Amino acid sequence: MKKLNISTILASAIHESKNQVGTLLYQLQGLKDTTDSNDPNQSKIILIEESLKKLNDEWVEYLYLYRLASNGYDLHVDTFSIDEFLDDQVFALQPSANAKNLVLDYHCDTNLTGTFDERLMTAVVSTAVYNAFRFAKSKIILSAKQEKEFLVISIEDDGKGFVHIEEQPEDIFEVNTGLGLYFAELSASAHVVNEVCGFIKKESSLSLGGASLTVYLPQASEELFVEHY
Repeated sequence: MKKLNISTILASAIHESKNQVGTLLYQLQGLKDTTDSNDPNQSKIILIEESLKKLNDEWVEYLYLYRLASNGYDLHVDTFSIDEFLDDQVFALQPSANAKNLVLDYHCDTNLTGTFDERLMTAVVSTAVYNAFRFAKSKIILSAKQEKEFLVISIEDDGKGFVHIEEQPEDIFEVNTGLGLYFAELSASAHVVNEVCGFIKKESSLSLGGASLTVYLPQASEELFVEHY
């Protein structure tokens, strides 16, 4: 009997589950549209909708994770306005932030550009923000800057922060399920320029006092710049 590739079977099952979640979201949207905004059930519908969106994003992350880990993912890089990229992330995640009464915002130089795989970085940012939703007290801030040959994207919150370094397991990916950080690490390291790989840092937020997940993406010198007029 031919040996089964369990990882491929799981990836297929996740793909089917993601499609079902998409169908549920479509049906829930129809229910929400027919429910009056003053209806007490409206808030419950929104919470269910946001939970399903998070689950759908997690399925997407797992599929990317499978492809990255099995070298089955081809990086599709392009150059983007970082201001527009972060604005898109905040716009997409704003309903979830509102549902939790959290402020979600971003800041960066409006002329900053960067080269990366947009699908991967969108998944990394959304995963980090959803994790921050669990711990933030009132605020989550996205930011980006140029630091030497790297584009640096940070997700910070004003929660209790990461566990002190002495209290952490040796492998940071063992914290909680670890898949979110593992996915972020794989996604960052998949970006390579002149043999320089991307990486992540898990730190305390200097500005908000909570946790900070920072993604470093290597850039060719001519592909990341700030224009001055």
